[in-house]
Amino acid sequence: MDPNLVINGSNVMYHHNEVVEIYCQRNVGSSAFSIFHGNHKEFSFTNVLLEMSMVLIISHILRVLLKPLKQPKVICDILAGIIIGPSVLGRSKTFADNVSPKSSNFVIENIGILGFVFFLFMTGVKMDLFVVAKAGKKHWVIAIGGMFIAHVIILIFDICVDHYIDDSMVRKPSSVGAISSTMIITTFPSIYSILKEMQILRSEIGRMALTTVIITDFVGLVDIVSFEAMKQSEVRMINAIPYMLSTLLLCALVFYGVPMIMRWIKRQTPKGNPVDQEYIVATLLGVFVVGLLTDFFGATIGVGPLWLGLAIPDRPPVGASIIQQTEVVVNHILMPFAYATVGLKTDVFAMAECWSFTSPVLSLAVMSIVTKLFSVVIMARFVNMSYRDSLTLGFILGLRGQTEFLLYIHWWSLKIVTTSSFSLMVILTIIATSISSLMINYLYDPKRPYMTNMRRTVQHTAQESKLRILACIYDQESMANIFSLLDFTNPTTSNPFKVFAIYFIELVGRAAPMFIDHVKQTNEYWDHNNVAVHKAIKLYEKDRNNRIAMNLFTCVTPSRTMYHDICERALMNKAVFIILPFHKKYIEVGNDLFTEILRPGVQYTNANTLSHAPCSVGVLACKKASAWDIRPTRTINNQNTQRQFVMLFLGGSDAREALMLASRMVEHPDVSLIVIRFLANEQAGDIIPERKMDDGVVTWFWVKNEMNDKVVYKEVVVSNGFETVSAIRSLNASVSKIDLWIVGRKNGINPTFLDGLSDWSENSELGLIGDFLLSANFNVLGCVLVVQQQVLREQHAIPWACY
Repeated sequence: MDPNLVINGSNVMYHHNEVVEIYCQRNVGSSAFSIFHGNHKEFSFTNVLLEMSMVLIISHILRVLLKPLKQPKVICDILAGIIIGPSVLGRSKTFADNVSPKSSNFVIENIGILGFVFFLFMTGVKMDLFVVAKAGKKHWVIAIGGMFIAHVIILIFDICVDHYIDDSMVRKPSSVGAISSTMIITTFPSIYSILKEMQILRSEIGRMALTTVIITDFVGLVDIVSFEAMKQSEVRMINAIPYMLSTLLLCALVFYGVPMIMRWIKRQTPKGNPVDQEYIVATLLGVFVVGLLTDFFGATIGVGPLWLGLAIPDRPPVGASIIQQTEVVVNHILMPFAYATVGLKTDVFAMAECWSFTSPVLSLAVMSIVTKLFSVVIMARFVNMSYRDSLTLGFILGLRGQTEFLLYIHWWSLKIVTTSSFSLMVILTIIATSISSLMINYLYDPKRPYMTNMRRTVQHTAQESKLRILACIYDQESMANIFSLLDFTNPTTSNPFKVFAIYFIELVGRAAPMFIDHVKQTNEYWDHNNVAVHKAIKLYEKDRNNRIAMNLFTCVTPSRTMYHDICERALMNKAVFIILPFHKKYIEVGNDLFTEILRPGVQYTNANTLSHAPCSVGVLACKKASAWDIRPTRTINNQNTQRQFVMLFLGGSDAREALMLASRMVEHPDVSLIVIRFLANEQAGDIIPERKMDDGVVTWFWVKNEMNDKVVYKEVVVSNGFETVSAIRSLNASVSKIDLWIVGRKNGINPTFLDGLSDWSENSELGLIGDFLLSANFNVLGCVLVVQQQVLREQHAIPWACY
């Protein structure tokens, strides 16, 4: 027997004081009713369910508690794992024996590593490597310069403090390199999930961070392979050679073989159809195979699956199908096991007990974090970014998450770090990510640039000036309605329109959002629906030559950040009006009977666009669009049917903007217009400044159209909301068919007109009157256009502006 080996009960103790615990337990199996058949500790599956239930419950509680502090989900999940581990509840022997026994922890750890593996695989599928080819000078300078400066400083720091380090494991080059490089290099999987949660993926700083971090990921992968080779050579120098050869062979096999297989699968899949389920299952089985080979060769088990994900095209059908069918399972079922694994290995009390070994790791890690922050800020300032944006980018690239936790587990298994050092790294990662999240939310508001004090409205655009309009397209139905609205706004050869049309596609299968300008870019991202939209827009522009010039964009982005693209594009192209389709589309099921179909995510996009748009906005909702539709293949001169439009003027800036838009429409030869102005009985509730501006705009409109027999102007005096509604009903009953209702949204309306109507509102983005027009109680068969005039930055402080 080895003289340095002492068997003591269930423990085997070695000369370097590391304890390896041995457990002997009767294998009972699993049972759904173990509480009735014996001690539940004998049934591992029951313990796993109990433990994971506690992790999920604690995680949700922490999410509620930490929401005011803007903490990301990954922090709450890791803290939940730590709470059930030996640092908090697991400190109690009773809790550890009954809730968290070692037999169940072994099962949780294996499922947790599987969760990390599939998480990295999915992230690889989402990553767009072509972003690197498109990266600009700024991205390369910040990525390479930031890493170089940080690595040099850490190398100098390590040389200076090397003789103070007592722990022989930490003094090894492989350990120093692994710890410092992980703290310096930010990984794409970690920051993507956090930026998506913060809803700044499509912001300017978010796009820059994602592109920069993809560049640094290449260096990070090289670092991981290099330091693992160094670890292999610590036993025998020659061991590094077969490790490097096998890793390179696996890399070549994945990146050359897998794309060929994916192209073959794509050829077997009919255009427009989902990929066959058998191919998806085979691809997921490939994750297990590649993970096995990676671990067999001695590399980090997540590296191979990440490569496999990178080798799979992120576009439909394969990449998108994989993400759709696995993301929920991985993020909400497997990843909680991964977080529990980290928490069960974290023991904060072990840090204090081995402080002489832990303090060098602390100094090295903290120095790496601080150095990375300042090096990024310096390089960002070097490329002329503002101080605020430079700091924001520095904190974004300081975010840590799932990839780092998997690396810590890998280091722990390779004896690069001890339990105390592992616990320290986990705690430091939590602290660094928490502070970075707070600072990002404090420093950066992605909506700030959109609100301006420069007038961009229809009202303040000269009649002879080219009207610049941004049109948002979610599907083919919304495109047809927008075409009709553009035609009836009366573009002419002497007064043409410049239209910027954005076709939105929900981000599926790709992590980096994509924005395509089809005038400048040829590498188009099409599915079969996109082709139809593109052809329709081209045909529409061709038929309206010299009256409408169109620029087409395609935006692939998460639905929760679409409004960023809308506001940013409107600001860049100096648009004065944004057209948003309503979040409901109506399908006729009978004689004047309709069923509602929701456009997913559109209501959120519309609401945020209305709140932050740098110009005026119109929300267009159509029930029976064919009643007013102008087909793209027909020209305005071929139209003989007279259209009846109604403008409800309730006062305020939104109503004035709507009236100015209606004034352009009535110039169309086939449009007749009825304007109803509502006045309060005895001027009750009037806002004097608004009333004076209303009088001026209405007077101008009436003088302009006094001799126009297609225009009817009426005034109605009301005392409350019910009289307002009654007047609208009477108008609808007296006119045979109304093709379009135009109404201001809400800003500046006399509250008397809406008194008693607040309980009717279901869709706040339409305002009370717009919502009433589309309700089941009001039989509108045409379309409703709800207009909001641009809200200037200074107007947010005016109480009546947001009534």
